[in-house]
Amino acid sequence: MTLEIRQDRHYIRSASRSTRHLLVRVVAPAGDRRAERLPITVALVLDRSGSMAGLKIGLAKQAVDRALSAIDDRDRFAVVVYDDQIDVVAGLAPAAREAKDRARERLGAIDARGTTNLAGGWLAGCEQVALGQGDERVARALLLTDGLANVGITDPAELEHHAGELRRRGVATSTFGVGADFDEALLQGMASAGGGHFYYIERPAQIPDLIASELGEALDVVARAARLQILLPPGVDARVIGPRPLLRSGDCWAVELGDLVSRQELDVLLALNFPHGSDGDEMPVRVSATDADGALAGAPGVAGWTYADHRTNDAQPRDRALDRIVASNHAARARQEAVRLNRGGDLAGASRLLRDVARKIRGYAGDDPQLLELADALDREAAVEFSVPMAEPTRKAVHAASYRVLASRDVLGRARRSDPDDRA
Repeated sequence: MTLEIRQDRHYIRSASRSTRHLLVRVVAPAGDRRAERLPITVALVLDRSGSMAGLKIGLAKQAVDRALSAIDDRDRFAVVVYDDQIDVVAGLAPAAREAKDRARERLGAIDARGTTNLAGGWLAGCEQVALGQGDERVARALLLTDGLANVGITDPAELEHHAGELRRRGVATSTFGVGADFDEALLQGMASAGGGHFYYIERPAQIPDLIASELGEALDVVARAARLQILLPPGVDARVIGPRPLLRSGDCWAVELGDLVSRQELDVLLALNFPHGSDGDEMPVRVSATDADGALAGAPGVAGWTYADHRTNDAQPRDRALDRIVASNHAARARQEAVRLNRGGDLAGASRLLRDVARKIRGYAGDDPQLLELADALDREAAVEFSVPMAEPTRKAVHAASYRVLASRDVLGRARRSDPDDRA
């Protein structure tokens, strides 16, 4: 495991509050799936509401078939389908050939119908996972849907709360939204609170590959329930620029990272707000990584800032590479919020938000071509794409691309790795 810490600047203002950015890059250790690996318990939860009829339900079944082929009798699995009714097609069982064959046979008789009790189906799947959870197992619920939660629990905040509670019990949730009619903010929120990942499936043909990719990552986990521990000086506040939960206990902060796979490279960007101080005083920040299995044990990293007057602050050099990461993350957050405003009909608000972020980026871009290009792109989007009602697939594509930036995922939604090896 390696832990890299970078800060955009080294001085903070003594006469006013200062916001500075800290980037923590975690690279997980290498593992070998062909040798010993952690066994997994997985529930495959499929939407079978009426809108899934035809090609989508067929490809979802194909995805289950591929998933079952990837696991063996070290693992446990369950299959749940839902519309307004919940059916446990295959109760939790070891992934022996006979159990997998029975699950395939029963799933073959399932067809699309009814409305969407997303919460009921997902919670039934999580209940199956909890039955087989062990201290040394990777536990996942994979939820696929093409529609809105319109039966049962429908409140996004309540669903995210349940996802967070399940995460604390060791059950992670990954979500897959198919087509143009699901709620991408809800599915991202559930996945982020639940310690999993969110996928946008633009075309039904992508269903088997993306579910196989996520299951492949579960089979490649080297560090479960990873987190960053951050010790801040008194009076310093922190927030994460991205979808990761941040918990506070006094001056100790923890950023939940979820399960990490072999050689995964993950960035956590923090905005730290410092209080007034005296010239020359130091403000150190200590960062360490932990996980359930001790795979991330290592020396902590330390960053530090020094109080100085306005002239010294204004003259200090910037880390341009980090500036680009900061700008990219702020742009991604703005685009997701602009999608929400555009859908709600606030076209002027969506455009104004993007222009405001572009203006802030130009404020520190100097002559950096990448930063100026990003600011120009935001201005173009404000003037063109977001100034009129966007097509729903476009909204989802923008939201999902922004999520991948914020969550350190690649263009296909997979974990970003430190080498070209792509085992998922």
